[in-house]
Amino acid sequence: MVTTKPFADISKHSEFADESEVLFMIGSIFRLNSINHNDADKMWIIRMTLCSDDEHNLKQVLIHMRQQIGGGETNLQTLGKVLWKMGKLDLAEKYFNRLLKELSPNDPLLSSLYEDLGELASQAGNYDMSVQWHQKLLAIKIPLRASSVNIPLNAKWARNGITVAGENARWAQIGITVAGGNGKDNGQGNGLNQLNRPCGLYVDDDQTIYIADWGNHRIVEWKNGATSGQVVAGGTGWKFWATLLKNPCDVIVDKERDSLIISDNGNNRVVRWPRRNGTSGETIISNIDCIGLTMDENGSLYVVDYGKHEVRRYRIGETEGIVVAGGHGPGNRLDQLNSPQYVFVDRDHSVYVSDWGNNRVMKWMEDAKQGIVVAGGQEPGNSLTQLNRPRGVVVDQLGTVYVVDHESHRIMRWPKGAKQGSVIAGGNGYGGQSNQLSLPIGLSFDRQGNLYVADEYNHRVQKFTIEVPLRASSVDIHPNAKWAKNGLIVAGGNGEGNGLNQLNYSYGLYVDDDQTIYVADTWNHRIVEWKYGATSGQ
Repeated sequence: MVTTKPFADISKHSEFADESEVLFMIGSIFRLNSINHNDADKMWIIRMTLCSDDEHNLKQVLIHMRQQIGGGETNLQTLGKVLWKMGKLDLAEKYFNRLLKELSPNDPLLSSLYEDLGELASQAGNYDMSVQWHQKLLAIKIPLRASSVNIPLNAKWARNGITVAGENARWAQIGITVAGGNGKDNGQGNGLNQLNRPCGLYVDDDQTIYIADWGNHRIVEWKNGATSGQVVAGGTGWKFWATLLKNPCDVIVDKERDSLIISDNGNNRVVRWPRRNGTSGETIISNIDCIGLTMDENGSLYVVDYGKHEVRRYRIGETEGIVVAGGHGPGNRLDQLNSPQYVFVDRDHSVYVSDWGNNRVMKWMEDAKQGIVVAGGQEPGNSLTQLNRPRGVVVDQLGTVYVVDHESHRIMRWPKGAKQGSVIAGGNGYGGQSNQLSLPIGLSFDRQGNLYVADEYNHRVQKFTIEVPLRASSVDIHPNAKWAKNGLIVAGGNGEGNGLNQLNYSYGLYVDDDQTIYVADTWNHRIVEWKYGATSGQ
């Protein structure tokens, strides 16, 4: 049976509707059967047979080709990539743009299509257009919890000026309590200004914090600067578990559906709960010993099942999912996990999981059969090479792992490939002072790079403010990036003056997320806001 077949019937994409058109896979190999000349029609007729996968001397070649090109559904993007590889850049761009016109604004293909168009434009030398495509890509990127946070290499957090990191970084720890921590018993309680053993947390774009308030069986929303929170899910006890929560361990926001997704640990289920005025949740995954969860940019959900020692991925609409990490029973082999806790997924769909029982953080690349150790992996301890029951985990765009070292009462930063980490918060023993943590669990970052920690036995959330603003230091610049030789005027340029379309010796400037420019118009003694594409400022 031949499974390496002609790549695609592309008749429906052809400019000539009345013709059958087939695109063969690059490097398709045929056996020549016969060559005959038809004297009447004055043409050569060549008959060929496509080689089978099982051709002894071609089998490994065909397998390798199929792995390189892929066997997924063919669309215009696939055809464009084939043409791109053939060096037909103009034709590739044509196919990409045809597909772009067919896609809806929220189609998951948009992200990769914008990326392809940007790379294609750059390769063709059209650097202005490449920048525009990459700007479109950034505009639609769905934050992967904290994976979208760009944490500068020289970032510093306040920590009383004590050097605790390696030679390339330094932190301090002036922990600011931004949720809970009020009242007796270290602030433990069920008031709206209190928490009871908080676990997972999620920080929204506006710095609103959603907290899995484990001991109060609720999810609390705490707005930036507020002195108390409000209950947005559960919260009146767990007796009526069908509509409420019992010991929730984690929470994320699904912006596409404007809902919360909650790890309802005590009820062994994952719940979707309306973010606004929701009175009950919908069970979307049942019979699972869930702890941590996260979501990728395609809307796929990743959930830790600590009872089965595995992480499962659920695509939209799935109820069973597939194992993407662990799944071979408890153990310390590279294909095993031992009571995993929290999970993170990066933009390459690699899964990072805090392997609690093995005192390590594991990375499982997409479709991998086993993981690799990226932090810890020694006996439990508090040296810089060790972890002691790791919990929450986040990974930045450089592959640096940030992990909650639960029983060492600290947050560790572990650069990619490093043999040891460094302490960025806590690490001063169990306690409730501003430079201490007490069995912390969850962590997250906001879009500015500020660090948030669920400080379990201090019943609070601590914020560690980043000292280096993102400004331009956080921009991801590709190592092969090129800029246009000619600049575009985006503000001023209409001669010296004080009109709204003019500037007079402008100095500093700041570019916002939506490309609005704020200009220090020095000799006009003003700050001018210049919207993207505008012909004058205000």
